[in-house]
Amino acid sequence: MDQPLKNWFTQEKISKVIWQSTLPMFGAILALLAYDLLESSLLAFNGEQALTALGFTLPITTAITAIAIGMSVITNNKVVKYACLHSNKLAKTVVISLLQASFFTLILAIIFYSANEQLLALLGNRTWSSGHIGDPLIEIIHSQMNYLDARYFSWVFLAIIWQVNAIFRALGNSKLASRIMMSWLAVKSALAVLLLTPESGYYLENLDGLAVVHSSVDSLFFVISILLLHKNLNLVWPSFSELLRAIFSTKLNSVVIVLQQLITPLSIALLTIIAAKISYSYVAAFAFIFRMESIFLLLPMMLTTTMPSIIGMNYWLGHFNRVKQAYYIAFISVAVVQLLVATLLLINNNMLSYFICPEGEVAELLTIYLTWVPFGYIGAGIAIVYQSCLNAEGKPLQACSVGIMHRLVLLLPFAFVGGLISTDSSLFQALMIGHFTAAIYVIYLFKKRKVSIQKQAQESAVPALLNQSQNGNLGEQL
Repeated sequence: MDQPLKNWFTQEKISKVIWQSTLPMFGAILALLAYDLLESSLLAFNGEQALTALGFTLPITTAITAIAIGMSVITNNKVVKYACLHSNKLAKTVVISLLQASFFTLILAIIFYSANEQLLALLGNRTWSSGHIGDPLIEIIHSQMNYLDARYFSWVFLAIIWQVNAIFRALGNSKLASRIMMSWLAVKSALAVLLLTPESGYYLENLDGLAVVHSSVDSLFFVISILLLHKNLNLVWPSFSELLRAIFSTKLNSVVIVLQQLITPLSIALLTIIAAKISYSYVAAFAFIFRMESIFLLLPMMLTTTMPSIIGMNYWLGHFNRVKQAYYIAFISVAVVQLLVATLLLINNNMLSYFICPEGEVAELLTIYLTWVPFGYIGAGIAIVYQSCLNAEGKPLQACSVGIMHRLVLLLPFAFVGGLISTDSSLFQALMIGHFTAAIYVIYLFKKRKVSIQKQAQESAVPALLNQSQNGNLGEQL
């Protein structure tokens, strides 16, 4: 990273740095989240059974994406560290990170593929599909398997696309990262419309079209991403011994960062099981809800792409007052925007639900969801942003505790109780409360940390005095 860009991160007005870094990612993140909803909407043409089949796969495919993103978080943090402290080793470090990610993703893809039927059975898919051999549902089940096989096959490609995107963002090139992501999603959307619209001459029934979309487009943009990265960074190939040393010396922090990304898929899996106990219509509705959730959390999702770099750069260079200011700006912005979004969704809930899904019973459930749960996203958004920033500070265990408290300790017990009550709105009211209480927990943690951040700021009034030994120690904490 060149010195002017580093100075911009650490000396320019912090609010300006946050918004000028984040806004270029608006279109990319919106496209990413809207694409997931587009998939569900197009699949709704196949009926509620196809949506239910997709709903049972969501915990698995969410885990696939989450692990790919988790690895990109590790790479983002590492690139920020090396750009600050060891810029001469940056190009080789990037290649090692990409190869590490490919190796571990391939291993995970083989494990998931081998355990695919068991994973689906745990989610309740076998109970739902049993007794339907010979009727039209068997074709949906077969396409469900084809879809998951395609996701496992393209997992390495997906991981590298996210890795490259994280590298560009870490180096302050959010515009290029945004263009790559928008192009990737534009091609995916066009192909999805072509293959999933019944009126199309290339229409593929059920989940077969989704399988083709993901495997073909992800492999294409894997190649494009690598070529663009090499063009911009002049990648340096490591020796075989350096690569082996990197693979077998994976640090605990890196493992924790990847594992914490599985907290959300785990909570989705458990929520799917709770929903299936109530009615399979809830599982079909969750095929939309889990995807709409990310769209309604657009600002927090945008901030997670840029705040780690901003927090990390200032934290590792000792600008702790700027770190504290950045947190305040992010938390207040998330709270205000999420309240506005929730209010708008409440006013337009009935119109939106039937526009998104033509299935009557599913649409009714979506209306109830839009009435209650988005208000809880105030807490979810604050927790998401805080978790990503803690990772950037080299505190993955604390970040993991935030995710566990939000998704498992708070959200799931409320959802379980809401499912037991089982009125039309009880589950969704419980989800709202579970999400919202996460904000209370994060604010409590941040108030405890604020004293230590202030103390660090006073002790490092002149960050330039950090010597090379101190920098090395800071780097090792990542």
